[in-house]
Amino acid sequence: MSLINQTVKALSCAVCSVTLLLAGCDGGSDSSEREPFNTALSGTIDIEAGTRVDFDNADALRFNAVPRSTDQSLPQEFILSGYVSATQGTYPSAPDFPAISYPADPQDSFSMALAAGQAVELQAFATRAGPSSVRLTFERDGEALASNSGSTGTTFGLTNTGEEGVYTVRVDVLGDLPVLYVLSSALAPTGLARNLSWPDHEVIEGEAIVGLTAAASGTNARALVQQTGMTPMGEVAPGFWRVAAPAKKTSMRDAGAQAGTLAWIESLRKQPGIASVEPNYKMQALASPLTEPLYENQQWHYGLLNAPTAWQLAPGGGAGVTVAVMDTGLYRRSSTSWHRDLDANVVPGLDFVSEQFDNDGQPGPDNNPSDPGNSVGNSVFHGTHVAGTVAALANDAGGTGVAFGSSLMPVRVLGEGGVGSAADLLNAIRWVNGPESGSPRADIVNLSLGGLPFIQVLQDAIDEATARGVVFVAAAGNSATSTESFPAAFRNVFAVSAVDGAGELASYSNRGNWIDLAAPGGDASRDGNADGRGDVIVSTSASVINGTAQETYIGLQGTSMAAPHVSGVMALMKSINGTLDFASLNALLVAGDLTVQTCVTPPCNRDNRLGWGLMDAGKSALAAQNNTVPELLTASPAIVTLSTEGERSATVVLEAFGSELQSVRVNSVSAPPDWLILNADLTGALSTRFELPMTLNPEALGNEVSKRTTLVIEYTSDQARTLEIPVVGRVVSDQNAKDAGRHFVLLVAPEPQGNFYVTVGQANVVAENGQYRFSFVPDDGEEPLLANEVPPGDYFLVAGTDLDNDGLICHSGEACAEYPVAGLREVITLPDNGPVTGIRMTTSYSRPSISARTPDLLPRPGFQGYQLLSAEPAEIPTKAIAEP
Repeated sequence: MSLINQTVKALSCAVCSVTLLLAGCDGGSDSSEREPFNTALSGTIDIEAGTRVDFDNADALRFNAVPRSTDQSLPQEFILSGYVSATQGTYPSAPDFPAISYPADPQDSFSMALAAGQAVELQAFATRAGPSSVRLTFERDGEALASNSGSTGTTFGLTNTGEEGVYTVRVDVLGDLPVLYVLSSALAPTGLARNLSWPDHEVIEGEAIVGLTAAASGTNARALVQQTGMTPMGEVAPGFWRVAAPAKKTSMRDAGAQAGTLAWIESLRKQPGIASVEPNYKMQALASPLTEPLYENQQWHYGLLNAPTAWQLAPGGGAGVTVAVMDTGLYRRSSTSWHRDLDANVVPGLDFVSEQFDNDGQPGPDNNPSDPGNSVGNSVFHGTHVAGTVAALANDAGGTGVAFGSSLMPVRVLGEGGVGSAADLLNAIRWVNGPESGSPRADIVNLSLGGLPFIQVLQDAIDEATARGVVFVAAAGNSATSTESFPAAFRNVFAVSAVDGAGELASYSNRGNWIDLAAPGGDASRDGNADGRGDVIVSTSASVINGTAQETYIGLQGTSMAAPHVSGVMALMKSINGTLDFASLNALLVAGDLTVQTCVTPPCNRDNRLGWGLMDAGKSALAAQNNTVPELLTASPAIVTLSTEGERSATVVLEAFGSELQSVRVNSVSAPPDWLILNADLTGALSTRFELPMTLNPEALGNEVSKRTTLVIEYTSDQARTLEIPVVGRVVSDQNAKDAGRHFVLLVAPEPQGNFYVTVGQANVVAENGQYRFSFVPDDGEEPLLANEVPPGDYFLVAGTDLDNDGLICHSGEACAEYPVAGLREVITLPDNGPVTGIRMTTSYSRPSISARTPDLLPRPGFQGYQLLSAEPAEIPTKAIAEP
């Protein structure tokens, strides 16, 4: 089946409950006998953390025509959508879409505390009126200190080069037309790690991957390819060819080369002998939004991973296991040596980067997988950083890799700018699979890259390698979305989300029902482990110093950093038990043997944030053991985080690990600070399992954001030993302040009419306690039919803001929610014999950046938003709903 015709399900837990409800509503009774009900559909829309809205946006000015004259207060970390316009005016009319007015609001001013070095970023978006430009200014005590400006479609910012203090941040419109903008800031500079526009997959112009039918896949395959007007560029898998189009086929200047390529591909699908045709999509490294200098001794992620316990159980550090890192290659300091913290572990690999992306001076694939850096822009040496987390040497220089004794195979599939192609990745995976008569060339493959849709031939290659014992681990992606990201979402691949220093899902990390487990990836906007620094992952890298690349260490954040932690742990496990493969590892994962268990009676259920849980290297190494191990006391979780918004209490389970367990005696537990209450005294206790419950005392934290302590457990097993448990206490106060602006909740017909979807029902809601609650009532058959009154049927459920007052929601830069997740709309059915309740969605300014298997959903060529019922979106009469 063609990719164009495939569909994918991405049901959250809320979706599952609705599905069961609808299945149980059929009952078989006649509609005339049914009990009356006064709700057709109801639910809750959550708001992304840190979200704020410009108080005098165009929608708000409909109710109070005078723009705000005082500064709007903002927290230090936020993301805000706003509106400015020099004058009032009217948006251009369109067929079936009358002209709509917009108000004047030439300037927005905000007051916020800025730390020294803190940055504020602005991304500007054109409205239906056309392009314009805006200026961002820092002021203090009435004096302008710095400014920057840009046109719509650009991103720019300012950094506080002065001292810490309260500043005025001002946004002014420079052109005549209205502008939407998104303003954001964090305590640590993260860059704009969000996609705020609806995306398109970028394809390699004039190329495709063609699958031939079985009858056409024989010796005449090349001739068939040539007969259909394609130029064969090589067979990338049995029956699959990378081909090029005639130049004239992709020279459509009016529609662009990308559109010409897609049109050519559509024509190929009609050719005899061709089973499938897909674009040769571009892929890229899952770029970290941050690079930071090396933080001395910042190895917090290994404590969170419980790596020290695993290293005692696997003292060889993964010796005898080969990990292939498919990435940008490795930094090479000479023709015969790599980064000195990796060199001893590196085994020969290959460079698969095709000529159009290659920048290493040797165009096209070769046997030198070194990373030359980028010829344009900054050089992050992404693959070197990933490789260091897997297998950096334990030599007291820089960081240590999780599997410090494993063999590291560099496989270069990403070239200039960290970009490569699906065809290059396919060739690399097939090479790692090894010859049919031999063994795979690597035991584990780390894929800290993404940007692909579902591609069947890649899935087939992964399945083939998995059947031969190869284990694939991939980064889930950094777009803060639930949309499936490939290759992580492929079958037989461990998809890894990222957590911060407190074990909480990182702000940028993807999530969803396709996530398998989580690992430390860092989050520089947070200090989850309360060490006074942003949570980044420090690893091997290189930097251009005085014009020359030199080896160094840097801190990065991202799911790219989380995946190699999992690859490293699985390398430790395979060094203990070489028979472990995907099936056996996955069985251990589902059973709760590889992760921190947070429920009362393990194994715990999976969730869409951390999958089956945060990886525990100690438990994982023990699960792989067949031999005698020493008696060690370990803590689960390894690091405890208590907060006023999350869990205020936790119970740490202390368990003795060993082959022939005997009771362990707890000799002492260090005294906690006043903000932490220990609810048990373990001193003198003798057992193989202990529970240490603890509770946060937030009053003792005062106004502090977070504090940290370390509980020291002294115990005796086979000898006197010590166990340390970091504990973080946090005060979080963002929940009630979250606000993304007034939301219009729409039920729209699934099939568009012309350029827009037909809206059948509409409810208008405002944020209360950081959430929106919405309801629709069933059509009672009486006139007038009010806005939130809907008949039974199939609908898309969407919600969003209309901050520019153009009669459309979900414009790029505005808040948007779609059921069940943004980017993967699914039909929701309203029956005629009962309500649908408990719906849950999340709204944010972010957009998914990677499409799944449904190009009719994403990409969205020409998508302008969902049209409101009223051209002038004022208050529309709705029917009240009685409380149940």
